[in-house]
Amino acid sequence: MKDFHSNDEFFAALRALIDRLCDERRLAALARLLPELLNALKATRGLGHEAFTAADWDALNDVIHAANLVTKRRQNSN
Repeated sequence: MKDFHSNDEFFAALRALIDRLCDERRLAALARLLPELLNALKATRGLGHEAFTAADWDALNDVIHAANLVTKRRQNSN
């Protein structure tokens, strides 16, 4: 099992995994992973805008919007 020594390492590995799942069209795995990620992002947003810098609040909302589009697109393709 790999030990991650930084957040950057962890997120690089997560990004690479998601990219591979997309490239390989592993839709069952993505269908489970992406909604969980979306729920976690929304829960984080629940802290309220005062918990973030303006730039981070905007970035969080941008990522939530993109994740919403991906999960809705996946649901509509079934």
